[in-house]
Amino acid sequence: MIGLTIGIILLQYLLGPMIINWIYNINWIPYEEFRRDYPHLAEAVEKVIEIRGIKTPLMGIIPDKNPNAFTFGWTKNSARIVITQGILEYLNNDEQKAVVAHELGHVVHNDFILMTLVFAIPLLLLTIARWCYYASRGFFHSGDDEGVGVAIGAALTVVAALSYLSYFISYLISLVISRIREYYADEHAGEITENPNLLSTALVTIAYGLLMERNVQENRTSRIRALRGFGIFNPQAATAFAVSSARGDGKYSKDAIQAAAAWDLFNPWAKYYQIFSTHPLPAKRIMRLNKQCDIYGIKPEIDFSYAKKIKEEQAGKSMIPEFLTDITIMYLPILIFIALIALTLVWIFNVAGLYNISSGGVLDSMISNLLLFWAIGFYLIGFSVLIKVAFKYKSGFEPKEVIDLVTYVKASPIRTIPTILEGRIVGRGIPGYYFGEDMLLQDDTGLIYIDYESLIPLFGNLIFGLRTIKKYIGNHVKIIGWYRRGPSPYLEIKQIESVSGQRNKNYRKQASYIWAIIAFVIGFIIFLIWIQVLV
Repeated sequence: MIGLTIGIILLQYLLGPMIINWIYNINWIPYEEFRRDYPHLAEAVEKVIEIRGIKTPLMGIIPDKNPNAFTFGWTKNSARIVITQGILEYLNNDEQKAVVAHELGHVVHNDFILMTLVFAIPLLLLTIARWCYYASRGFFHSGDDEGVGVAIGAALTVVAALSYLSYFISYLISLVISRIREYYADEHAGEITENPNLLSTALVTIAYGLLMERNVQENRTSRIRALRGFGIFNPQAATAFAVSSARGDGKYSKDAIQAAAAWDLFNPWAKYYQIFSTHPLPAKRIMRLNKQCDIYGIKPEIDFSYAKKIKEEQAGKSMIPEFLTDITIMYLPILIFIALIALTLVWIFNVAGLYNISSGGVLDSMISNLLLFWAIGFYLIGFSVLIKVAFKYKSGFEPKEVIDLVTYVKASPIRTIPTILEGRIVGRGIPGYYFGEDMLLQDDTGLIYIDYESLIPLFGNLIFGLRTIKKYIGNHVKIIGWYRRGPSPYLEIKQIESVSGQRNKNYRKQASYIWAIIAFVIGFIIFLIWIQVLV
């Protein structure tokens, strides 16, 4: 099984670039044409080629206005760098160069191979854990008289538990390494451009969606999954991103940036999500780039000196109470179920210690009491689901702009803002991904990720991504939904409608009630069994 797992990892490594070519809409450009059309980007590429001695990477553009970039390949000499049309449209030439230099950082650092090996380790440990677990069951039921099978089974169980613990720890370590590689790629961009501010301001656009169409390029269309650590910004953990305040003098609104970054810096949810992310939080990356500015004697353009004050004005000194409330409500059904199991075990052990549990009367009474206990427990789980849905899907929808949403520091995956948002769909949530069902909306103040979920999640989402989404891209839409943040800003659709009359609804709220119904049904069945036991 270990050999098979290694084989699958190698196969994924070998086939990965071909799969990416298949599932993403990438227009590959001959390098001479790329140099002619984008001489400022070719300048960065050729500077790295000269310094690092690598082969010229293949350059591609995704015709999608979601600003993003990523790189993939087998080695640094077979690299492919991809940017979206949004990078060319929303960033100026120097910022575009910084983004390409960041991707070139992944190339010259050989992150393709490094991250493949890093993520392979937890996968191997998980394989060992599963094999030992299933093998131990076989030894436990071997039926040998000497007890050797039981001893081997016990040993394998211990190895399985230790392997699974090691898998979890190594997975978290691999994410830390991935975040470190992002910092290194950021530093590489600062070195190549000799101005770390360029990537900082680019990240403001990419990660927070700042709408500043400065030095806009002419809209043109040039003729298994990506390794998660190589994109300029993780397209699955945070595909969209919004905040902006465009001023007439063409400068960024520092207050808007700091309000958006305050979530990264001070909301406990940000720290929670950072643990499981391949990319550092944008504000952390900008702070690190600011330190690199000292090397070049440059004053940082983006600072967060007022971010804390903005947070305190919105949320007070501490956000821990709200975070604990959010966590409790989010996991309330699970917490009740765990409490039911724990109390049941305590109950059984106490009864066994006080009475002869094998006696008929005591056993019947214990079973009867446990049935009633679990019937009530499942009803509590059902009601907790209803509480969670009510908290998560509030009513009272009001018109908002993107900037109103993303500068809301108290937002979380469960603490929402019921919103009516109008704007134009400019791209997919994951740019260029043929099967993606999510979208990117632009209004007068920014860009934001739009989360769609079909009534039939897998098949319905696939159809929406392949066919329906094309009817929305480029059109003005009105969306009623719930703004959330975790780990990126996004709007979960209740209903979306375009000026052309296309309309779709999101049924995730209705689907959430299914769990409450299941809990009530199980509780009712257990209650009927309890009545039969009494009779």
